Amino acid sequence: MKKLILIMLVFCGISSAQEWNAAQTEVWNVVLASYADIEKQDANWSTKWVTEDAMVWGGSYPMPRSRDAVQRWDSYQMPQSKTMMSNYSPTAIVVHGSTAVAHYYYSSGDKNKEGKHKTTHGRCSDVLAKTKAGWKFVAWHCSDES
Repeated sequence: MKKLILIMLVFCGISSAQEWNAAQTEVWNVVLASYADIEKQDANWSTKWVTEDAMVWGGSYPMPRSRDAVQRWDSYQMPQSKTMMSNYSPTAIVVHGSTAVAHYYYSSGDKNKEGKHKTTHGRCSDVLAKTKAGWKFVAWHCSDES
């Protein structure tokens, strides 16, 4: 655990020191805005931020899910807990034309309906495409650290 914290501090320092160009900043702002909607427990966040044909894979999913499946599961799971604190630290953002990949670490502190707290740390790689409506997620893979 101490090694993970040290690694996260090093990467957080590097990412804070990096200067993102306008496109990278735009992509990162979309990532953060999507999490803001999730933390507000908006089960419809995926219709706003995710392409209709997306396939995504979260650390707790047994297999990739469609946007509609994400929305159904969020409607079920969001009322079960509340995010109390979170942090997202980018490590690399690549923008190539109308495609972007954002790699980052996350930490999340949640409280369930019974009042029990759970802290999760992990990493994500998100793939976004620039559409007429702005950047949208087409895929992601996130995994919790053990």
